Amino acid sequence: MLATDGAAGATAIDAALGAATGLAEATDARLYVPSIHVERARLARLRGDAAACERELDAARRLFIAMGAPARAEQIAKELRA
Repeated sequence: MLATDGAAGATAIDAALGAATGLAEATDARLYVPSIHVERARLARLRGDAAACERELDAARRLFIAMGAPARAEQIAKELRA
């Protein structure tokens, strides 16, 4: 949705990401939560909300590190700051 609708579909995208987070937590599939934060950061960047982008990026980075994936955390940080 983010790739096709961009900022115009922000409300629907935000709702879909919220549902994805709820589903990941309800089914104990928390390994997807960092990626959901990455998508929230991308949406925030499209909206021009630098503070929210950084907040979501930091949450994703912390979770990736906690999962033992520091390289992925750095890759995401570089991608979003480019």
